[in-house]
Amino acid sequence: MKKCCFMSWNNFKNTLKVFVLAGALVGCTSEYDKKVKEGLALKEDHPELIFDIEMGQTQKDFFGKCWELNKKGLVAQGPSNQYVRHVLDQNSPLYQPDKNMELLFYGLFDKANIIRGMRFRISYLGWGPWIEDMQSQYLMRSVKTMMMELYGGNPFFELNEKVNDHPIAVKIDGSRQITVFVFDNRFVHAIIEDLNYKS
Repeated sequence: MKKCCFMSWNNFKNTLKVFVLAGALVGCTSEYDKKVKEGLALKEDHPELIFDIEMGQTQKDFFGKCWELNKKGLVAQGPSNQYVRHVLDQNSPLYQPDKNMELLFYGLFDKANIIRGMRFRISYLGWGPWIEDMQSQYLMRSVKTMMMELYGGNPFFELNEKVNDHPIAVKIDGSRQITVFVFDNRFVHAIIEDLNYKS
């Protein structure tokens, strides 16, 4: 896998309408604020992301790990040089879903190029706008199940606000926040963030 020029986190936020998501998190019910305070008070860090990539590693570490995974045939370069691609199927060492999925991922880096989280873009392989059970509202449930199996911890809860007319799901475990939301008819997005560094 060659090192590419990926979009910045700011451009990513604009592209994915995360400004809507950020506004929802700031303006939502006190349940969210309460869970954030409770999580941070635990002083528990959960740095694990995927494929032995962790928060606190450098961008160089991230590229090095992706290069190793590419040589093993586990990942490939994603579309538009903006993601790393992994296929979730019965051979995946990460997760084996009922229906094969495409998992696109890329690290979230701070100004010092340290990983502070991960962004994911997930869809069913073989998706088509005419295939009802492959639309993102069904995928949303599968993604939440996958995130629970991969990361454990507290269950998801829904915010009062919505993105694209679908509820935003959030789970908070110590300082780690996982947010899942429907992006469009095909894609579900997930964001893992360290609340200690979330602005």
